[in-house]
Amino acid sequence: MPGAYVFPGGAVDAADRGPVAALRVALDEQVVSQRFRQQLDVTTALALLHAGLRELAEETGLLLPNGQGITPFAHWITPRSEPRRFDTWFLAAPLPDGAVPSHDDHEVHDSRWVDPGRVIDDYGDGDILLAPPTFHTLWDLSRFGSLDRFLEDASQRAVYPVQPQMVRQDGRLCFLLPGDREHPVRQGMPGPTRIVGGPNGGWLLQEQRAG
Repeated sequence: MPGAYVFPGGAVDAADRGPVAALRVALDEQVVSQRFRQQLDVTTALALLHAGLRELAEETGLLLPNGQGITPFAHWITPRSEPRRFDTWFLAAPLPDGAVPSHDDHEVHDSRWVDPGRVIDDYGDGDILLAPPTFHTLWDLSRFGSLDRFLEDASQRAVYPVQPQMVRQDGRLCFLLPGDREHPVRQGMPGPTRIVGGPNGGWLLQEQRAG
């Protein structure tokens, strides 16, 4: 979505899978596997961590040494109906003291520190454009009063792949998430199970779980 606000990130490059990249992520293989809930082989998990570190540095100038403190907390997959698809892990980490991000003016033309809850409350006024996974993730973040509480939850939660199904609901675009009563996958994240197109191009969250 050109012009949309997203979290820093990007594709895994060939260099992210090399031995040098693996050395830059100074984590035990068992720790890496546990962080990704044993859903990925170690080579792939290391590549994802390195890609996250690299993209963060390229797009914001922020350096997180050795992958310490990085916690995968969500996994989204583009709906099958879309011609261009992504398989994306969301990662969280505390920033070092004094770290100040600065966008690169190349891939990223604007950046903001925002309160997740405020974005959810104000979204739809035309100020920013958000993709559905970003909007739902901001809702997730808004449930916690502090970074420490979120990171504690993120490190312990089950991470289920979220592959939405696109449908029409009352004439509006709607993304059904796993756990919704009309989604074939019953096991899903807590919270809203539908992301529905709202007024002014925004999104609304609804919960209609399977009985």
